[in-house]
Amino acid sequence: MRKILLLTFLLISYILRSQCTGCTITNPTNPNFHFPDNETVCFTTNTTFNNPTFGSNVKVCIAPGVTVEFVNNIAGVNNVMIYFDVQGTLLLDQTVTTVADLNIHVFNSGNISVGFGNGNLTLNGQQNIILNEGLIELGVLQFGDNTNNNIDNYGNLNINGNVNMSNSSVTKFRNEGGGLIQLTGNYSNNENSVYINCGTIISNNGFNINGGAVYNTGFFTVGGDINMSGNSSEIHNYGLFTSTGNMNNAPADAIIYNEGKLSINQYQGGNAAFHGPSSSSKKGYIEVGNAIQVNNSVIGPNLDFKRTTGVSDPSTIFMNSNPSFLANVTYDCASTNSCSAPLIFMPGFCPTINGDLPPMAVDDAYTIAAGNNSTGIVLDNDFETFGGAQATATSVIMSQISTSNSGINLNTTNGQVEVNAGTPPGTYTLEYRICQQANPSNCDTAIVTITVPGTSTCYKPAANTGTVLPSKVGITALERAESGDTNWPGVRKGAWVVLESKTKGFVLNRLTDAEVSLIPVANLKEGMMVYNLTQNCLQININGTSTGWRCFNNQTCPD
Repeated sequence: MRKILLLTFLLISYILRSQCTGCTITNPTNPNFHFPDNETVCFTTNTTFNNPTFGSNVKVCIAPGVTVEFVNNIAGVNNVMIYFDVQGTLLLDQTVTTVADLNIHVFNSGNISVGFGNGNLTLNGQQNIILNEGLIELGVLQFGDNTNNNIDNYGNLNINGNVNMSNSSVTKFRNEGGGLIQLTGNYSNNENSVYINCGTIISNNGFNINGGAVYNTGFFTVGGDINMSGNSSEIHNYGLFTSTGNMNNAPADAIIYNEGKLSINQYQGGNAAFHGPSSSSKKGYIEVGNAIQVNNSVIGPNLDFKRTTGVSDPSTIFMNSNPSFLANVTYDCASTNSCSAPLIFMPGFCPTINGDLPPMAVDDAYTIAAGNNSTGIVLDNDFETFGGAQATATSVIMSQISTSNSGINLNTTNGQVEVNAGTPPGTYTLEYRICQQANPSNCDTAIVTITVPGTSTCYKPAANTGTVLPSKVGITALERAESGDTNWPGVRKGAWVVLESKTKGFVLNRLTDAEVSLIPVANLKEGMMVYNLTQNCLQININGTSTGWRCFNNQTCPD
C-alpha cells in the first residue's frame, strides 16, 4: 500500500512541467480580447481583461508568478471545451456562469479566486473537470442541469458558500490524501453525487447527502446535522468521520458502513442498518453523545458502541428501539481491554473517483534457500478489493515492480517467489503490484521480504593419504574378541580405541557448568569432551584452556 510514493512522483512530474508550452499567442493586451478557436494563449506578464470572449478548444496558460484578471463575466461557446493551466493566479472578479465545458488544472504554484473568495461559480457546460493542486477560493459552487463534473483535489478548495447541484447533474469529488476541502455553507447533493475523501473535508454547517454516497478513508468533519434522506444514501467510513449534530432520516435502503471511527452526537434515523466489517479481524468503532434511535434495524457484525459519558450498554446506547444484533457487537471494549481488533482510522488507501475500492496487497516474508521457490503464493493474503474476496490469478493482474537482487523474482503466473541457485545468503526485498482484471488502473503494491539462509552443513574430504594404521585396542559387545577373529579390531583403521555395540551407548562424563570449571587447568587438553548438563550439549575443548569449551550442537564448519 504505497500510493504516497506514486502521489509524490505525480507531483514532481507536475512541477517539472510547470511552464507554458506550445504557445501560439503570448500576452495579448486588448481588454476585450477574443480568445480564438484552437489557440494556446500564454501569459508571462500580469494582464487585466474587461469583457473577454472565448472560442472553442481554447487553451489558456498562466505562468508561475503571473496574475491574469477578468473584471467582468466571461463568455464562451455552449458545450465546447476551454482549458486553463493555472500556474500563477487567475482572478475572476465577478460571479461567473459558464456555458462552455471547462478543464481546469491549478498547479501547486497556482490559485484561482472567484469574487475575491465570495463570488459564485456556476458550471453549465456538459463536461467539467477541475484538478486542483494549489488553491481555489469561491462562494457558491453550482452545477447545472445535465452536467457531468469531476473535481480532483490535491490542494486547498475553499467554498465559502453552498454546494448546489441540479437533480440531473452527475458530480464526483475526490479529495486526495493531503487535500483539504473547507465548506462554510451546506452541501446539497443528489443521487448522482459521490464524495471520495482521502484527505480532510470540513463542512461547517451540516451535510445533506440526499441519496448520494460518501467514501471516507481520511478525516471528514461535519459541524451540524447529516441528512440521509433520498434513495440509498450511503456512508462508507474507513477513516475518522465526525459530526457534532444529528444524523437524520436514514431510510431502510440507506447504507451506514463503519470500519474506522464514526462519532456522532445523536441518531434519529429510520430503519437503516449499521454495518460493520464482515471479518472478525477488523472492528468498527461508533461513539455517540446521546442515545440513538435505530428502530428495528440490524446492527453489526464486528462493531463497538460507546457513549461519550456514562455507562455504555444496550440500554444507554439504543433508545426506544428493538434492533437485532449480528456477531461481535460490543460496548466500550477498550475500557476492559477486550477489543477483538484495534481501531484503525488511517487505512492507507484511496478509492477511485467512482468509489471503487482498490485491491489490497499485503506484505509477505519468506525464507527460501538458493535454487528453490517459495512454498506460498503472494496472493494468499491479498484481496481483489479492500477487505473483499481473496485475490486470485484470474481476478487480478500480477506484476513485479522491483527486486533488490536480480536472482530473486516473482513468477507472475503462479505467484511464487523464485530464488536462483548461487544467490548469496542475505535478506532481500521484492516489490510487486496487483491490479483488478476488471479495472486494470485500480492497483495496489506490497513488499516481499526474502531471507536466503547460509549453508547449514559442512562436508570436508577425508584424509586418505599416508600409511593406514590398524586399531590396536577394542571393546565389543558383539563377542568378536572371544571368537578368535584375528581381524578385529585391526579391521577398523586409524583409531586409538574401537567401541562396538548394537544395544549399548557410549556415555561421556556428564558435568555441569560448575563442575567443568573445576577441572584443573593443567589437565585440560585440546579435544577433551564432556556432556554439559547445564547447556544440554556435547562440549569440546578446542584449545586446551579454560575458555576453550564449545557446544557442538549446530552442524557447521568449526573453522
